[in-house]
Amino acid sequence: MLSPNEQILLQNLAEQTKAEVVNAIKTKSVTKFGAVNSSGRLANSVEIKYTNNGFQIWANGYITGLIWGVKPNETTATLGDIQNWIQEKPLTTEIPVNTLAAMILRKQRKDGNMVWRTHKGANSGLLGDVMTPQTLDGWVQLLASKSVEELTEEIVKAFE
Repeated sequence: MLSPNEQILLQNLAEQTKAEVVNAIKTKSVTKFGAVNSSGRLANSVEIKYTNNGFQIWANGYITGLIWGVKPNETTATLGDIQNWIQEKPLTTEIPVNTLAAMILRKQRKDGNMVWRTHKGANSGLLGDVMTPQTLDGWVQLLASKSVEELTEEIVKAFE
């Protein structure tokens, strides 16, 4: 069971981590076409789920395809999914949406998604700046110092 101070620190860490994930989605460029955020659905899907002594950050499942890419012939996107995606994008084209969607789907099935083609199955780095060892070390040090403060307060109280 976490102490009240530890719970506050955990909540702060969770909120900071969520903010870093959302920022990465909105700003990190993992292909030559810029950040992965277009409709805002992915960034808006990021949420914190607290566990007994920790937390998890959740987002729409397709974030995995933006981190690792989607291999050829492994796309789960449908023609309708891609049509919706095109309509959410800030793009204009002379090609009818259904034709463009079919072309994109065919390309993804043949060669994988753009993240896969760019990074060849390696991590795209989308979340590479989230929870870096330096950030985590800072939180561990803060948590340790708060624990020492609590322990010191309890020792002082015991001798009063």
